[in-house]
Amino acid sequence: MHIYDKEFTQIELPMTKQEIRAVSIAKLMLEPDSVLIDVGAGTGTIGIEAATYMPQGKVYAIEKEEKGLNTIKLNAEKFNLTNFELIHGKAPDAIPDIPYDRMFIGGSTGGIEEIINHFLTYAKDKAILVINCITLETQAKSLEILKKKGFEDIEVVTVTVGRAKKVGPYTMMYGENPICIIKVVKKNLK
Repeated sequence: MHIYDKEFTQIELPMTKQEIRAVSIAKLMLEPDSVLIDVGAGTGTIGIEAATYMPQGKVYAIEKEEKGLNTIKLNAEKFNLTNFELIHGKAPDAIPDIPYDRMFIGGSTGGIEEIINHFLTYAKDKAILVINCITLETQAKSLEILKKKGFEDIEVVTVTVGRAKKVGPYTMMYGENPICIIKVVKKNLK
């Protein structure tokens, strides 16, 4: 089920906004029994909302920031999730060495290549990887690494959201940060 931003607790760490979550989760093409690795979980919004679409699946949310852990726990408890596991640590070291079919990277702290290597090693054939980039540097680095690793059919979309706000008697549109969303499928790599 789609979850609105106001339903999440947000303390300190930034939250992936609901429109960006909707597109990112759509790109993951989740199955009811998918196993999703959520790297750089932040406030947990992607993994938590994804868990609601995968009743027989499982989400492993990886977060290194202490300040994010309690927020993620609060949000996971709010939605009574039994298929969501929070792991404190830095990716790729904290990612379980298990087969999985979906990975979302919301933050990598400069370790994007090592995380993609984990995906190549442990993800099942035809697994889907989605990377959200808020900086041009992360976008460029991600695309460079994906091409170097032999991924073809790299899908890239940029999503820009504007929100209406009242300014006196008028309504003005205020823009949120544009987000680049990259999607690849693991198959027949060189």
